[in-house]
Amino acid sequence: MRKQIEKDIMEKLNKIKGAINGIPNTVPYEMKTTFNFKGRKSPAIAEKIIETICTKDDVLYDPFMGSGSFIFAAMGKVKTIYGTELDNYTFNAVKALAYKIDMFKLEQLFNFVRDDCFQKIMSLYETTCCGHKNYILKLLFDPAEGKNGYFNPTANREIVNGKNIKLVNKCPICGKKSKKFEQFDYKKIEETYNFNIDRFPKTKYIVNSRINITSSAGADKYDRIFTQRNKIALLILQDSINKLHYSTERDVLEQVLVSTLSLARIAMYGSSTDILYHIVEYSAQEMNVWTLFEGKYKNFCKFKTKFAMKQIGTCKSDVKISNQDYATFIDNNTNLKADIIYTDIPYTDQVPYLERNQLYRIWLEKFYDSKYKLTPDMLNQEIVQTNAEERTNKRELASYYKDIDNMFLHLSKILKYNGLVFLTMKLGKAKYFKTYMEIINLARKNGFEYVYQTGLEKKDPTIRKQSAFINTFMNEMIVSFCKLPDKERYWYIGNENYEFLLIKKIYSYLLNAKDYVTLSSAVALVCNDLKSKYLHIASEKEIEKIKTLLKRYFKVDAGYIQIDGNQLYLDIEDATDLYTKLYDLMPIFIRRLLNTKGKFVLEDIYFELVNTLCDGNPKTIIQILEDERHQSDIKDLILNYCIEHKGYYIERKDISKPNENAIDISTLSGTDFELLVQSLLKAEGYENVIKIGGAGDLGVDIIACKKQANKLIHYIFQCKRWASKVGSNPIQRLYAERMRRGLDYSICITTSDYTKDGKKVALDLNVEMVNGSELIKRLNKHFPGKYYNSIHD
Repeated sequence: MRKQIEKDIMEKLNKIKGAINGIPNTVPYEMKTTFNFKGRKSPAIAEKIIETICTKDDVLYDPFMGSGSFIFAAMGKVKTIYGTELDNYTFNAVKALAYKIDMFKLEQLFNFVRDDCFQKIMSLYETTCCGHKNYILKLLFDPAEGKNGYFNPTANREIVNGKNIKLVNKCPICGKKSKKFEQFDYKKIEETYNFNIDRFPKTKYIVNSRINITSSAGADKYDRIFTQRNKIALLILQDSINKLHYSTERDVLEQVLVSTLSLARIAMYGSSTDILYHIVEYSAQEMNVWTLFEGKYKNFCKFKTKFAMKQIGTCKSDVKISNQDYATFIDNNTNLKADIIYTDIPYTDQVPYLERNQLYRIWLEKFYDSKYKLTPDMLNQEIVQTNAEERTNKRELASYYKDIDNMFLHLSKILKYNGLVFLTMKLGKAKYFKTYMEIINLARKNGFEYVYQTGLEKKDPTIRKQSAFINTFMNEMIVSFCKLPDKERYWYIGNENYEFLLIKKIYSYLLNAKDYVTLSSAVALVCNDLKSKYLHIASEKEIEKIKTLLKRYFKVDAGYIQIDGNQLYLDIEDATDLYTKLYDLMPIFIRRLLNTKGKFVLEDIYFELVNTLCDGNPKTIIQILEDERHQSDIKDLILNYCIEHKGYYIERKDISKPNENAIDISTLSGTDFELLVQSLLKAEGYENVIKIGGAGDLGVDIIACKKQANKLIHYIFQCKRWASKVGSNPIQRLYAERMRRGLDYSICITTSDYTKDGKKVALDLNVEMVNGSELIKRLNKHFPGKYYNSIHD
């Protein structure tokens, strides 16, 4: 029940899966080892998509630039690129990577810093091994145990034979690069307390337990997670950089220094940057600040070398990035129009970056530039859901949805008609679909239509255990929306999707009608509803719009309106009936996925389900996700068609199939199944075989007749391409329609079978039944080898 999108746009979108097939969903080593950013996206995949969708003259905009993955991906692919990023730390880190710099000058500045402070810093980490001077690369210890925590730390795989110090250089005597902590080493630590470090930041963070910033553990204090030695080393290093004259190359060195902070802290052994603020009391590591700095510098240089032709100043695209809120940028650039918007949408499971990046931003503001201050405006402008105590306006889901609503409103201002928005996102299970469908709803409200979705695998066992891959919900995905022309926009009144309310009202009216309903009476019903509910008198233009919507969502024939049996009316039908209908659609989804992908996971099935819904209300899907019986039924149904293989569902090869080109009737759409039955009836000698479709209690699918002893016998048929068994209700409706029309015979034909109650009622009412097995026999008689039925062999 979605809006129609131009054919050439859909053709481009349908090329995406082929274009990205085989492209690993990974971030280049040179990119992810520069500055610290959680949630980078694959530039290689983005580049292929942009290449597939865009022309060389297009304008691309990334409103939430983040680590710049999509900016780098677009360089050289389109004429102009705009990017905005709210977080001043992230923006300037990307700026250091993205702008062309003088690499020779950068090397000179690095050499100056090394000459100025290398010896001072390394002396802090001086140690001895076999009587020879060496330097500590890493020290493993237990902070909570005081002195004993250095001499007898908790065992881990890096501590072999009690050696808890990793050395910078191999010992010339024993040839080892590790040693036990000794009294000399403890004395060096004691000496560091003679240094004055009052300048080291003592700022308090915004508390957020989700990212381990808790006041009870002292994790809200900036200086709490650094050793005395590393505080000194960091101050020495910063002082050296501050001696340099201002230049873009100095900015790069500053970002190199800041990127070391995540491992220059007291980190958990084997730590990553995901637990920046965790207070580590056992199995901790202290790392040499200079070696961290030098390693990060080399990583930045490797990045600059690999992406030399993807720099602002060297690439063919005109790239303009700015440190500001996306909405402010759009409001200040009213004449700017983009062809493509490609971004990583801020989603509910996403880390609150303004809180997460406090470690870096506070350092930069204190020692480098006041522009890194975290302002109230920034906190208010961030699209985020956070449990931070002092950010009460960003806690509720309603607030997040309000921000997403505003986002689509602004994106609509800057995007051309028929322009595309590409959003990447990654959420989790029930919340995933609830948020996903609300995003679709808000996009529609602001003039967009949901047009495309594809999942991206990340073959990383830390993200998704491969053994559980097939039935989990953690895929990263790309979702696309198209900006609709004004005349095609969804009809919203305030925050209500009136198109959905209109459908719901007419659906209910048709279900309860005693006779056929005219189109004009349905229009009058909607006009009266507008008047009573909104005090609104429909204009001639709106009356035409009502007629267009009724024709789109229902069957209209010869001035009469009927329920379309092939539509899915979410949250309108009875919940039990709706689940049955969803279940019956599963074979179609399975066949579509096998034909397009060759393999799939359970998550893909649910996306197919979402794509079939007429409204963004997630209630039914949530019910299915939270009801293990429904999930079990769906998995059992999948196994009628598929087997599990290497974490995926793939097509079963043991199904009795006449030939490779044979069609599985259980996976046909409702309309296609009706057409098949129509063909069969014609082949069997029926005359005047007319497919008319169903319409609630009054509908039948096919009418036909046959000559018998020079008399014309009239039949009505109901076609049920179902996975579940047909019960008594459809049989009763078919009988009632036969009696109302005064016809001779009624026949129900299904791909499945009939319930016990359905069979009894059919016998009592003299309704003929044809199940899946009988149907295949009849099809084989007239179309040998062309059809089979995998769900009812």
